[in-house]
Amino acid sequence: NKALERAQQKVEARNFDIRKTLIKFDNVLNDQRHVIFSQRKNVMNSNQIFEYSDSFLNEIIDDLLKLKSLNISNTKNTDFSNKVKQISGKSFEETDLKNLISLENNLFKEKITKKFNEMRKKRMEILSEDQSKEIEKRIFLQTIDMNWKSHIQYLEQLRQVIGLRSYGQRDPLVEYKKEAFSLFENLLEKLKFDYITILMNLNVIEQSEK
Repeated sequence: NKALERAQQKVEARNFDIRKTLIKFDNVLNDQRHVIFSQRKNVMNSNQIFEYSDSFLNEIIDDLLKLKSLNISNTKNTDFSNKVKQISGKSFEETDLKNLISLENNLFKEKITKKFNEMRKKRMEILSEDQSKEIEKRIFLQTIDMNWKSHIQYLEQLRQVIGLRSYGQRDPLVEYKKEAFSLFENLLEKLKFDYITILMNLNVIEQSEK
């Protein structure tokens, strides 16, 4: 009976440690969920979506210019050009796009911002300002939802394999926190980039009545 009691205590202690570790893993996801859903709630309750969009645009432009400075030191690096082409889509003609890439930083920022505002103005000429705000808000919420779903899948895949790090004498929980943080940073960057890319290329077509 004593042997059984000791065995049961060991099993219960092990299960307790497993549950405690799982909670620690879950806490990482919960912290990230809190950040994302707080931002989502703020956008839903805000009437200043244009300010959100403009702020994200400025951040994206600053990131592009940082990438451009890396290109200067490495002439074979085409990340800057590819990113500019990706975010511009069809909002610039091919010739204008080449000129845009070669502009000085201040002119580059001015040109991108001007094009962004022009696209918004075109939408507002067809729709009301409130409708234009609602469109930007809906696009932002959809962008959050789609990217968050993908992020959860990445974290689940990471969680399934992270235990193997223990064979390399590394703490799986510490490794999980590091990589989860890196994935979350990438998520926030992708959110902004995807959102601004859509707005840069969003045309509203007015259907003519037959």
